Amino acid sequence: MLLLSLSFTWKALAPYSGTLAVVGTVLYVLSFALGAGPVPALLLPEIFASRIRAKAVALSMGMHWVSNFFIGLYFLSVVNKFGISTVYLGFASVCALAVLYIAGNVVETKGRSLEEIERELSPPSKADANAFLVSDQ
Repeated sequence: MLLLSLSFTWKALAPYSGTLAVVGTVLYVLSFALGAGPVPALLLPEIFASRIRAKAVALSMGMHWVSNFFIGLYFLSVVNKFGISTVYLGFASVCALAVLYIAGNVVETKGRSLEEIERELSPPSKADANAFLVSDQ
């Protein structure tokens, strides 16, 4: 996304803007297909507690598709108002923020049972807190 934005704005890159736009698009599609594209459908069932999993995944994926619909619906209007470079720069910023959020907040699920993941994501109960306080004394 950043490469796409820069290919449209930097005058020094003007002779290469077409090539850079194609390379940027291919790199984006490749990275999206390997990461952010399938991950919501794979990760969501693993992070919700089993008692709410079906409804939570349905709601989350529904919101995912509603968001995609509105992005597609308003994309050309936003491009006409702000310019293609600014829109791609905004997308690149959102992608960078998503990487930071995921790196800091999403738990590793590889090789772990759903019950282990659920225990890690669940807030500690009062009994757990009391047991911790008693063991400290």
